[in-house]
Amino acid sequence: MTQHRPIDDESIDAQLAVALLQAVAPATPPAGLRPRVLERVRADVWRPAPAMAGIEVRTLHHDAAAGMVSFLLRAQPGASLPAHVHHADEECVVLEGEFTLGEHTLRAGDFELGRKGERHPVAMTATGVTVYLRGAVEDYPFAVAA
Repeated sequence: MTQHRPIDDESIDAQLAVALLQAVAPATPPAGLRPRVLERVRADVWRPAPAMAGIEVRTLHHDAAAGMVSFLLRAQPGASLPAHVHHADEECVVLEGEFTLGEHTLRAGDFELGRKGERHPVAMTATGVTVYLRGAVEDYPFAVAA
């Protein structure tokens, strides 16, 4: 996975964080894990996102106390999400396809961290995409299961 933003958390020294990351041996997932996970993602129940053509969501966890939601988002080719300001740190992992945020394209396996207060540009996909997102309910109210 790729993190596209530098570590700027003051709770840990940046050099120490890099040393810790470099000390971790890469892990190879068990053979066949990715296809099994993607098959399960495809088989589960998806809900259309209101007023967003070509976008479906599947809520994984809603933490009402923290105002956060974890969910899968599946978008058809040509679909887009509107620009917004992050109300909390947002995590995005692309599971399959490509997702373009402004002029930055994320591909399967890429990780994007959007910091609280940052503006999120229009996000769109030309190929279709499935992503895992964890963000503020205020940013993604449609992701909270009804």
